[in-house]
Amino acid sequence: MLRNNFDATLWLLLVAYFCVTLDSSILRDVSANRNRRSVLFVKLNASERQLKAGAEKPSIRTKEEDAPRTRPYFSTSKKSYVALDTARFLCDDPESANCANKTSIYKSKVVYELRRVLKESYEENDFYRVQYRDEDRIADETELCRLTRADVRTITWRDSPFDWNEIGRYIPPGPLFRERNATCAIVSSAGSLKGSSLGSFIDGHDIVMRFNHAPTVGYEHDVGSKTSVRVVNSQVVVKPEFELLTASLFRNVSIAAWDPGKFNQSLKEWIETPDFNLFENFKQYHQKYPGANFHLVDPRSIWRAWSALQDKTKVKIIRNPPTSGFIGLGLLLPVCRYVHMIEYIPSSRMNGLCHYYDDEINSACTFGSWHPLAAEKLYVLRMNTATDFTTFQHGIVRIGLDGPTPSAEGDCQPP
Repeated sequence: MLRNNFDATLWLLLVAYFCVTLDSSILRDVSANRNRRSVLFVKLNASERQLKAGAEKPSIRTKEEDAPRTRPYFSTSKKSYVALDTARFLCDDPESANCANKTSIYKSKVVYELRRVLKESYEENDFYRVQYRDEDRIADETELCRLTRADVRTITWRDSPFDWNEIGRYIPPGPLFRERNATCAIVSSAGSLKGSSLGSFIDGHDIVMRFNHAPTVGYEHDVGSKTSVRVVNSQVVVKPEFELLTASLFRNVSIAAWDPGKFNQSLKEWIETPDFNLFENFKQYHQKYPGANFHLVDPRSIWRAWSALQDKTKVKIIRNPPTSGFIGLGLLLPVCRYVHMIEYIPSSRMNGLCHYYDDEINSACTFGSWHPLAAEKLYVLRMNTATDFTTFQHGIVRIGLDGPTPSAEGDCQPP
């Protein structure tokens, strides 16, 4: 009898435990759903890794040896998901009809997905107080001309209030780039750079731009070793895990740090209410490394770049700032003869990995969620002068700046 009572009691305790655990799990899921703000999430099932609609930045980790087997998943509708085995579209003979067909099909799938994400990722958001009027756009202006006129730039010590405040004392007197008519490479951090063998090609440029804390050591064969400038967001400047003041990859290199502030905000207001207060570490960096070429990007010009994106995009784009890559392109336009953007548009090496230097899988890194990345990539594709083979097999976009760039007014110069 005692044994039976004990067994019954134990059974009730186990049932109660699993009920509490299940309730906690449900509460966590509900909380996660409330915090969703993007269109992509990662789901792991028993046999495959799938990228589907959902919360921003949840991701799975995969072992290094698993990387070649990961496949990005493209959705053909909101309820249907089909794996895209990008290896089927790899080819290396641009003269081959079969290769041209593979490239064409792959291009159409990438462009389709970018357009789908562009339409489905828009959400109302007033955090940055964006004010945009459709009637102000100039329809006949080219993408290159429009981005040039956005005049993405760094702050100078002459810009008020930096002409009198303490921060202005640390702004370098010279420009971010001293070169003119340079050959330039923008190196993304995409996972599809793995196995690209583009290192030598990248290092052959006069200016090589990288982003945030993307490393080169150990990855030279694919991404090169040369770094002229790093474009970093304010979180990288502020958060201790990035080690801005001590890490070797932030030494002996030009840096352009950006924080978006708010749309139409004055520089004085930005200093008082940045997204992340990068000014203290900006000062400390210059105190520790006198003469460093560390600049701050003018937040007003970041929103001018966003306006350029919206001007040339027929649907509404998300009202969040552009990516570091698009900001970096804007910074390079005045100084480059041409710009090669490396794996900014995903090539047929696309493997589902977010970065070449870690094992995160998240399609938001390729197609966008929080940033208007899909709009950016479609914008860049319209500026691209490289062949489809070069773009979608080698992962290289070419933006030529040494030819005519006509506009409705015949002038692409900033106002």
